[in-house]
Amino acid sequence: MDKPAARLTPLAVAVASLLDERPMHPYEMAQAMKLRYMHDAVKLNFGSLYHTVDQMLQAGLIQTTGTGREGRRPERTVYRLTAAGREAFRARLRGLLAEPAKEYSHFEAGLAFMHHLEKSEAAELLRQRKAAQAALIEETERVLGMLARGGLSRLCIVEVEHAQALRRAEIDWLEGLVREIESGRLEWFAGIREPVTMEVISS
Repeated sequence: MDKPAARLTPLAVAVASLLDERPMHPYEMAQAMKLRYMHDAVKLNFGSLYHTVDQMLQAGLIQTTGTGREGRRPERTVYRLTAAGREAFRARLRGLLAEPAKEYSHFEAGLAFMHHLEKSEAAELLRQRKAAQAALIEETERVLGMLARGGLSRLCIVEVEHAQALRRAEIDWLEGLVREIESGRLEWFAGIREPVTMEVISS
């Protein structure tokens, strides 16, 4: 039987992290996620947020505490984390930090099959990716600076720093890969050649 922690999606972890601080309604959660730049690490939209909250409620991980109102806005249901929810949240968080997980990326799929293109075209496409990553790094740095000046603590955005570090590492790797493709060091063949037998090796 699955443990509750195993069923917590990244969005559910984000919800639990906010409710571990204090009770909130979903609209307030969404605003807090945006202010803390969580949406860069967790896919956020109102539909999935309300669905996640409902699932956590059904699982007993959160419970309602009443309703709240802001100005002239309609009343909204306020939720808090239950003891079981807090336990599941922290167990899931420990796993996310300590246990590497295979994440299937679109880029990895592209790399796996790029030999179906001409190598000159593949090299040019990789250059385009490198330029796009460089632009994203620059824009993200601008946003991070703005958030820091707005008072957001660094601990709120360490996951963005991690993403930036991966982008920089990818750019370095792309540069080397493009050089190998263009110089011919990377053989433009993907597959299994005729195996060498032990008799051939020993002869």
